[in-house]
Order: sequence, then C-alpha cells, then structure tokens
Amino acid sequence: MIKKNIVTYGEILLRLTPFNHGDLINQSSALNMSFAGAEGNIVSSLSNLGHNTTIISSLPNNSLGKLALRFLNSFGVNTDYITFKDGRIGSYYIEHGASLRGGKVIYDRLDSCFSSENIAESIWVKAFKDSNFYVLTGITPALSKECQKNILNSIKIAKLNDVKIVFDLNYRRNLWTEKESLTFITKIINDVDILIGNIGSISDIFGFKYNNTNKFKELESISMSACDFISNKYSFDMVGMTIRNQINATQNQLGGFIKIKDKFHSGRFYDLEIIDRLGGGDAFVSGLLHGLIKNYRPDQMINFANACFALTQTIKGDVNYFEEEEIIGFSSINYRGHIKR
Repeated sequence: MIKKNIVTYGEILLRLTPFNHGDLINQSSALNMSFAGAEGNIVSSLSNLGHNTTIISSLPNNSLGKLALRFLNSFGVNTDYITFKDGRIGSYYIEHGASLRGGKVIYDRLDSCFSSENIAESIWVKAFKDSNFYVLTGITPALSKECQKNILNSIKIAKLNDVKIVFDLNYRRNLWTEKESLTFITKIINDVDILIGNIGSISDIFGFKYNNTNKFKELESISMSACDFISNKYSFDMVGMTIRNQINATQNQLGGFIKIKDKFHSGRFYDLEIIDRLGGGDAFVSGLLHGLIKNYRPDQMINFANACFALTQTIKGDVNYFEEEEIIGFSSINYRGHIKR
C-alpha cells in the first residue's frame, strides 16, 4: 500500500546559538549554525519515523538556502515545492537558559523570502493529491498578509481533497498581537480537524482565565479545563495539549493528553533536565500524527507523543532524531536511562 503524504507550509529558519551551550550572545565570539522552524521540525521528525512528507516554502537562492535544502533532504522530506528567489533567509538567535535564568529568542525574519512568496494554486493542488494531513501553525500567519492569503487558499483546496487540517496554535507574542491572532484564527478554526495547544496559547488567543500553579497534576486539570473551553466553542476530531511545569529553566516536568469524543486520555509525564528548550511541542505533534497513521490506541498514541516531547528536550536542536523503537522504549515505565550495550 502506498503511504499517503503529510504536507506542511512554513518557513525554514537559520538557527544560531552560542558555541558554548548556555552562554549569552553578548559573551560569545562564535555561533553554532543549524536550521529549524516549527513546520519543518514536524515533517522532519515524521520523515525520520518513516512517513512521506512534503514542505511548501521559499528560500534564498544562495549558499544558505541550498544548505537549508540539504538539511531537510537529509531527513527525507520532499522539497520539490520549495522555490528559490533573491532575498534573505529568516533567522533566529537562541540563548539557552540555565537554572533560574530563562532562555531567550531573538528573531530576525522580517521581509524574508518566505514571507513575501505567493504560492500558486497549482502547487497546492499537486501537493494535496494523495495526502491525508496538512500541518499548519500559528507562527506562519503572523509573518505577513501574504502568508495569511496562502493559508486561506490552501485550506480550501485541502478540504476539497479530504485532507485533514492539523493546526498548532503556537502563539508568538513577538510576532503579532493577541487581537491580530484571534482575528485570523477565527477565519480558519472551523476547518481545523486536529487542534494542538497548551493553556498559555488558549489563554493568550481566546481569553481563557486561570490561576497558575507549580504542581503538575493541577496544571493538567487546568489544561483539561482549557481544552473543554475551546472544544465547547468549536468542533474538532481531536485536541492535543502539552503540559510543561517549569521548575526552572533546566528542570521541567513534561507531559500531555488528548481529547477524543469528549474523553480525555492522559499519558506518562517526565521529570527531566532540559538540554535544549525548543522543538518539544513540534515533536509532540509528530508523535500524535505518527500514532494516528499507525492506528495506535489513544493511550498508546499519547504515551508515544509525550515520549517524543520529552526525548527531544534531551538533545541539541529542534528535530526529534529518535526512531520508533527507541521512543517506545523510553515511554516504558521501567526506563531509567541505563546505558545500552
């Protein structure tokens, strides 16, 4: 049987971090260079798990653009619909937090190649042929009106092809306001089949009110209330929620749950030391989609997604490099980080 395709639309970013992990930018004389971006992270992780994936994007016609292309191709992502043009690649700088000092992200992506690209209707038609999921995040529409037009157009075509829409709220206050976010998201949310979020994004965008806590089980209960809040307003096949109890920048408790047909399914949560704070939510999304495609039971699906979420935070970079067997092993209750030999 031919595996169906998972399509995404998003920007590939140049990722720059101090050479010495945990250093501040203003004390660094060298930066590590890699590539990331929420949508690219998701499909790279899914390709790594054996799925057919495609990304629609735009890159500069220079060495950085070509290196970004090779990065995606290294995971097996189909890049046939990436256009090359004169211009610049969007970038971001990361200062990793430590102990009580939080991390920091500095964006430099204004007027990038991606944000000004008008995607032809024929591209969407070709991409959605024999596809089953279309992955979007709330980051892309925050970049430009052109990106918003592309999303609105692509969703119409995806729906005509019976492609399921997966939308991660991913609110970024550095890119747009709460009002701007709500105005656009309400235009597409009734077409969303699978919604991904957390209490922060549902609060920022939709006005869900809650009292914060530093206890994981209380955060889980509040997150379930937030999930009910949004799923009572709109109809979804599934809602997935991540939970992060941040004891400090280095010590976190991570987990999540899904809601299907008014029933919650919770998975294992993890106490762990954070190596790289970014990319965890993207790994969670890829884990859920992997479980859906592989027909996992709901309890298996959420445990797999939570393991993806946690494992990705133990390595540098935004992409989940782990294979299915490793992830399932990590989700075992008996897993204690023993050396394998």
